[in-house]
Amino acid sequence: MDSLFSGDGMRRRSFLKLVMAAGGATAAAAAMPRTARAAEAEVYPSKFTFAVMSDVHYFSPSLYGDNEDYVTAENSDRKMFRESSDILDKALADIVAAKPNMVIVPGDLTKDGERVCHEEAKEKFDAAREQLEAAGVNTQFYVINGNHDLNNHNGKDFSGGTAEDADRTDPSEYKGEIWTACGYTDTTAYDLGGTADGSLSYVAQPCPGLTLIAVDTCKYNVDAGDGTLAQETSGHISDDLLEWVCEQAKQARAAGDVVVAMQHHGIVPHFGYEPVIFGEYLVDDYERVAQAYAEAGISAVFTGHMHANDIAAATYGDATIYDIETGSLVTYPSRMRMGSFAFTQDGGELSCTLTVDSHDLGQVTLDSCGLTAGTQDIEGYGKERTLTVESVQTMLSGMIVKPLLSQYAPRGAKAIVAGLLPALGGDAFVGVTEENLNATLWGLVSSQLLPQGFDVAIEIPDVTPVGDVRIYYNADTQHVEAWTVTESADAADVTMALPDDASRQFASELAQVPATMAVEPGSCLLYISADTFNDFLEEVYDEIDAEALSADGQEKALAIVNLLVNLLVTASVDEAPHTLLDLVDFAYQDHLMGCETTEEWATTAVANVPALLPACVAAAVNQALADQQFVDFATSIEFNMRTLLRSDVPFIGSIAISVVAGMMENVKALLDTVADMAGLDLGETLAGLVSGLELMGEPIPALAQNALSTLCHDDNVAEDHNFSLAASATIPSGGSDGDEVDKSALQQVIDQAGALDTTGASQSALDELSAALALAQRVASNPDASAEDVASAQARLERAIKAVEESKRGGAGGNGGSGTSDDGSSNGSADAGNGNDKLTSTGDASLIPVAASALGGAAALAAGLGVRHHMNAANLDE
Repeated sequence: MDSLFSGDGMRRRSFLKLVMAAGGATAAAAAMPRTARAAEAEVYPSKFTFAVMSDVHYFSPSLYGDNEDYVTAENSDRKMFRESSDILDKALADIVAAKPNMVIVPGDLTKDGERVCHEEAKEKFDAAREQLEAAGVNTQFYVINGNHDLNNHNGKDFSGGTAEDADRTDPSEYKGEIWTACGYTDTTAYDLGGTADGSLSYVAQPCPGLTLIAVDTCKYNVDAGDGTLAQETSGHISDDLLEWVCEQAKQARAAGDVVVAMQHHGIVPHFGYEPVIFGEYLVDDYERVAQAYAEAGISAVFTGHMHANDIAAATYGDATIYDIETGSLVTYPSRMRMGSFAFTQDGGELSCTLTVDSHDLGQVTLDSCGLTAGTQDIEGYGKERTLTVESVQTMLSGMIVKPLLSQYAPRGAKAIVAGLLPALGGDAFVGVTEENLNATLWGLVSSQLLPQGFDVAIEIPDVTPVGDVRIYYNADTQHVEAWTVTESADAADVTMALPDDASRQFASELAQVPATMAVEPGSCLLYISADTFNDFLEEVYDEIDAEALSADGQEKALAIVNLLVNLLVTASVDEAPHTLLDLVDFAYQDHLMGCETTEEWATTAVANVPALLPACVAAAVNQALADQQFVDFATSIEFNMRTLLRSDVPFIGSIAISVVAGMMENVKALLDTVADMAGLDLGETLAGLVSGLELMGEPIPALAQNALSTLCHDDNVAEDHNFSLAASATIPSGGSDGDEVDKSALQQVIDQAGALDTTGASQSALDELSAALALAQRVASNPDASAEDVASAQARLERAIKAVEESKRGGAGGNGGSGTSDDGSSNGSADAGNGNDKLTSTGDASLIPVAASALGGAAALAAGLGVRHHMNAANLDE
């Protein structure tokens, strides 16, 4: 095993080394609870070891079913769900063998927030913890939620033969019932009783000298439209939460701690185009967050979400912050990280060295969910299953095509066209609506696409039996006109090919042609008006609605999309041959592994993408047009050209119909006719259109090239496994009188509050105890606190404790007392330390009492790092 904790010492392939120095007499003042005290080297562990595993995406075997719905779900994702249980077992076995002091998990514990998945994953964690305890190691587990874990409507149970909604997990269940022991005991919670975004955040002190801030960056209070809440992929940190995180970091730094954080979403881009194409993998306004973290003294943030093993840094003035991203257990290369914090002290100087390694799980036995693969090298196994033709087809269909069809099909073809045209850009489509769509298209055809006169008309040679024909728009008559232009195609020649009665009628009608349409020598074959054009389009919309947007039609359309995707991704990009999918898969996997080392063929292919992509599109389109699936589908959508070619001169219209209508009876015939008449290569034409379109502000080929290039070329921290850096932190000296303020009495009262049994206390008393204890904790950990600050905080906390005891007895203090400070100010107003009194989110003040009650009392709610509380089942039920 490639473990950081092997008996032979640090026999590892790679590591991250972070050195932080803390100076001053209070450097050692980080033991729990967080109170500045004289430097004592023995309070710091020489090495505090840890493991990081992210994006576990555990899928319970009880939800698995061998059916079409499950196959579709599996192909709609790059994750190995059936394998997830076995992979987690192996990861936890490696952790038990390594015996770390701490395990952190930066989110996405489950496939899609299924309640049973949370419960079973937690049971596996508990079993590992018990094995570690049996080995004499008290390993602490800390988790934070990911975007998949809460209020997720994608959680399904496939065991019954079809996909049925699984029981979801909400924030209260997550932290109050399931993961309570993995971050929500012996910690400072942001909003323990709340359910708003961010409410799962907390602060822990895993060991003396180290503060860990777990930040809930997820969005799970989105209106689902059915009376329930749903989640989103992207993340954010509210202003209140950001302020709280930074205040916690500053207080920890002031107390002499090294500060790290963990959260699901990143704060520093891990490849150049991440903000452009995968912006939802970074928190909203990530630069502002990163700067705030750095300036508050947070040295590193452990993240996940992108499933990559990558390290990135951002510097703001003298402050640098490192975003240490860990890949997913269930996608290539299925790695986690292991590392340690090592503390040394030299007089008043405290140094901490952080090492981080990439840990390979190696061999995993795969036998859950009907798997019969046996023991596999999980890295190689996952490499073959990252991106496949089937997964790309299913993801595109499930994420783009099906949602679009579901959204737009009920609106009909006309509404769809009116909605999509503005996206193509250009002044011609500004302000297009269903009401003016046909008029807009007529204007486009008549004034932009067709020549504006006979002399510059489009010439179509040898149109039997009339010879050469020219088509143009005649502004005088406001018709699209078609005229014969050769001597042999006069009326006499035409009538010779017609029955006698028809010949006489044709000759008569030619005489009725307006003088403004006359072309000598020649004859008018047809002219299309705005009215006939409008009637024709309405019939086309109805035909598309019936043949393409119906349930059967949508299935046919999806089949065509899958055909086109297959042809596109399997197109060759070199002579090897490597395909376009090979190139995308290589670039993606290169980034997932970290320490990107591109191969020559991929470098060449990426450089050629601006030419390769249009060529691949052209080849795929032309192959698709010739495929029988497309031929059958396109033939089924018929055109009634008689409507379009209806002429004010009846017989001329019939002549046009006999010549043209037979050539364009359906979509397939129309495409063939247009291609033949204009000499077009439809694949190249479409490829040209694609090349000219912009996506996210860039032409599509340029966007593709830049995204692939930055995935395989790391322009931030190039070494994602074997890396070293140095940073420093200066701890302020003592209080205004030389840090000789005695806080021992205050600490005794804090300890008393932490051990207080609050069963039966009134809510008002608990609320005041929460505020008083929060203030006392900050004063105790503030090296600049004055003697007056200490005395005031101690007096207030003593009164709060007394009020709790009296309210339990139903005495005079049963209402929790007046809750005023020595100077008569109201509850929570005194603030002798830095920051504010709240330990809960301001998003829902009504939940503050609930939070206090849920932990068995306000003392437990506000207890600082390391202050233990007594859980009370009766209070938890309130």
